[in-house]
Amino acid sequence: MELVNNVKQIGTINKGAKIYIEDYVMTFIKYMEDKYVCDDLVFTLFGNLKNVDDENVLFINGIAGSSETEPLGSIKVFSEKGRTDIEKTREKYFKDSEVVGWAYVQPGFGDFLNEDHISYHLSNFKKPFQVLYITDPMDKSRVFYRQKPNSLELKPINGYFIYYDKNEAMHDYLIDVKKEGALEDSPKENITENVDNMINVKLRGSDDEEKKKSDLFSFSKLLKDIGPDIQKTTGLMSGLSFALLFVTLIIGGGLLRSNSRIAVLERQLSSLGRNYVSLREEMDVKTEEVFAAAQARADAETEAVTETEEHEEQQPTTAAPQAKDEENGETAEAAPEPSFKEYTVKSGDTLIYLSRYFYGTEDRVDDIMAANNMSEGDYLIEGKTIRIPE
Repeated sequence: MELVNNVKQIGTINKGAKIYIEDYVMTFIKYMEDKYVCDDLVFTLFGNLKNVDDENVLFINGIAGSSETEPLGSIKVFSEKGRTDIEKTREKYFKDSEVVGWAYVQPGFGDFLNEDHISYHLSNFKKPFQVLYITDPMDKSRVFYRQKPNSLELKPINGYFIYYDKNEAMHDYLIDVKKEGALEDSPKENITENVDNMINVKLRGSDDEEKKKSDLFSFSKLLKDIGPDIQKTTGLMSGLSFALLFVTLIIGGGLLRSNSRIAVLERQLSSLGRNYVSLREEMDVKTEEVFAAAQARADAETEAVTETEEHEEQQPTTAAPQAKDEENGETAEAAPEPSFKEYTVKSGDTLIYLSRYFYGTEDRVDDIMAANNMSEGDYLIEGKTIRIPE
């Protein structure tokens, strides 16, 4: 397969991580960012992984969203109903494509990646090529993330391509989304203007100049004539006041939402600080344990040597010659044969998980890789039997 010709490069492209995203997808994201200013938005990305010149290249040619969302920590994600809506959209517009990742719009937070993003991605997008696309329309941040091999972390992808193609499915979906939002954008009735017109019409309602003058000087008669309309006007003014109160509540809610975001960020920073202190304390304890164990071994070896020398002095015997190392003269000892246990790989297993499971630490990943002749970037294959060093 050949790559598309009409492309625009964004950032620096690294080998083995090429991403092509169609221009209509970017247009859709921009449209939603402008329509829902200051709101967090979540979408699902569609496309295909294709082999181009012996290299895997990810093509993203579709995107879909749903209003059915639910909170997950500091972010929002699709509810079960939302996921059903997304699948219906894929069947209708992008049936030849598969889910290749998700996109998240977070105004004011740049390309900041928190633990909630990572947790949701690792739980719902387990294929190695699936990506997370984070954007911030305020500072124009746009970054792709992908899971690091054999790791529970997401790494940024420095660059990608925007390509231009005749994407009829995305074009039709964008038009339908705009049509569905047409009623929301229709102009509302101008309440203030209606009130002014009602009062002016009533004051201009009489052609009799004498009656009009008399009415102007007779306040009680004026009230009698326009009394019912004043009641209507009062009702409209009450409606206007309620509308202003509603707008005020929305603005206040936005401010509270911003404050809640700041509070979430502060809690995350505080959590990071606590985790750092806890990690330092744990490292200090482990360091002391290691030094204590080393000192105990050294004392034991010294005591053993002393006892051996004393025993040889008391009972001298002719010892059989021991093999000496030709270079340094040390006594040669036969290296013990390494032992292993066999383990069959299950779905979702990673090297880090196996290291934690069998040894209680992540430090034995290299030992497992060495025992199975694995190199950096290799994946575990479900159903394959591997060796676990004991």
